[in-house]
Amino acid sequence: MRFVLLLALSLIGFSVAHSPAKAADPIMSPERGSPLRAAVLEAARPLFEHETGGPVEFVINTLNVMGEWAYGDVKLQRPGGTPIDWRKTKFADDFTQGMLETGHNLFLLQRTGGKWIVVEYVVGPTDVAWDDWRQQRNLPAELFGASSVDFPPPAQAAQPRSGN
Repeated sequence: MRFVLLLALSLIGFSVAHSPAKAADPIMSPERGSPLRAAVLEAARPLFEHETGGPVEFVINTLNVMGEWAYGDVKLQRPGGTPIDWRKTKFADDFTQGMLETGHNLFLLQRTGGKWIVVEYVVGPTDVAWDDWRQQRNLPAELFGASSVDFPPPAQAAQPRSGN
């Protein structure tokens, strides 16, 4: 009986942690200086500092929050606005070959237990990296700064369009 109860509680916890965002959750862009913006960026910062081998500041391209989800598209720079010398990072080869879009570094966070946790990230993608994240979690394209017309929800994407 204890096993069944433990299993049931585990499954409930898993389903809550992996539930898609509610349609009623508004998408907002946290204001500069707000506690929410600071919390989201501070959750992502250590990851990018590790990836680039030094401290970073963010120049925000997109920063959106919807319920328990946060998405950021940021340009990385060193403190004071100094550009990162990508040739001195582990991305040197990609940078030299033009396979690193340094103005766009993406992250997806989920708030769990009151803390923002990085669930996905990519440094300098040359493709639409967030679309897989969106589809896997059934998140709206608008969270990522795009349109559901261009990136329909996964269930709709599989349906044939009329007139084709």
